[in-house]
Amino acid sequence: MNASVVKFPRVKVPARRPKPRTRVFWAGYRYIGGECCQEVQQVYLKRHGNGDWSFITYVDNLSWELERFAAEMVPIKLDEYQLDHAPSEERLEEMGWRDPSGPNVFDMEE
Repeated sequence: MNASVVKFPRVKVPARRPKPRTRVFWAGYRYIGGECCQEVQQVYLKRHGNGDWSFITYVDNLSWELERFAAEMVPIKLDEYQLDHAPSEERLEEMGWRDPSGPNVFDMEE
């Protein structure tokens, strides 16, 4: 039995929006600390070059990375951190986030 492998050309799907040059975006704010002495923490979303994202905050003019995660975890982490005024999926796409379940998955119905 002789099998042959057929290679199909890859169709490159253009991005809906080009990624912006800016890599740090305001994600929202959250309250940290005990009930009597809560503090408002401004949280920013940073896009890294390899597709990773992270939450950062600025303390005394220094940036502190709170957590680093993969692109598919961005909406989950936004819910987990309970940020007020968190960005919507449309706003995330403007920031350069690409939904991993986006145009690569199609429902084939006959």
